Amino acid sequence: MNVSDLSKIKELRYITVEHLPGHMNMAIDEALSLCLGEKRDYVYLRLYCWRPSCLTFGYNQRISTILNFEEADSAGIDYVRRISGGKMVYHNDEYTFSLGFPVEFLKYRLGAATFIEMFKYAVSPLVKALCKSGVPARFSSPHEMSSDSGNKIHCYAAVAGHSIFADDCKLVGAAGFFKNECLVIHGSIPIVSAFPPDGVFLKKNTAVDNVKMASLSAYLTRPKIADLPDLIADTYSDSLELKINKLTTEELKPEEKTLAENLSKDKYQNLVWTKIK
Repeated sequence: MNVSDLSKIKELRYITVEHLPGHMNMAIDEALSLCLGEKRDYVYLRLYCWRPSCLTFGYNQRISTILNFEEADSAGIDYVRRISGGKMVYHNDEYTFSLGFPVEFLKYRLGAATFIEMFKYAVSPLVKALCKSGVPARFSSPHEMSSDSGNKIHCYAAVAGHSIFADDCKLVGAAGFFKNECLVIHGSIPIVSAFPPDGVFLKKNTAVDNVKMASLSAYLTRPKIADLPDLIADTYSDSLELKINKLTTEELKPEEKTLAENLSKDKYQNLVWTKIK
């Protein structure tokens, strides 16, 4: 896409909150990213929840060395491998977001930029929306990036330059990657801090009691939490100067829905869709 063609990017596709199982959530996110790679004339923001609760594992994590599958099944906890990197996240009572940007849109807005600069630009409207709602959200400091809880598998035990904090605890865990010349980001915003039973992990050092998490419920009432997804979308629309096209999952394009259904069945219902077990 030439710079002159960037005038075509006028739309923010906002896919509203629904509760879905892990394999379907991951399949929809990948379908959206693949279709964006072909169309390249919009930015998308999807916000969603999980039913049942779910453990997602980063693309490169060795799940077979972390998860006790029988205990997870007994506890009614789902599990799935993400297409994004990073560490394990437990999705219980939370909002998860998925973002997709054509890279040329980011380059047009930022000029020459590093991955971290693109990433922070992409999630800055989220920080702004959280602050508007009453959450003291901010990006992590260099000092916090150097901290180490000793936990090797949990996303909230690690701090990067794009991590989002509230007060002195990590609020948003996120990971991004490039696919088909698009920047795609997954992120988790806990409504209530929650951890799975210790028994679902195979090793003692995977316990999560040394992980400090912030949550929306510490700062917002339930009505404000319910209003947050639309506030996030409105803030993205204003910040990026894009018009919102508000959609449900059922209102996605037929090719997106078909692709998501196929990815769910053929890929995300199988943990070993990479060479990493």
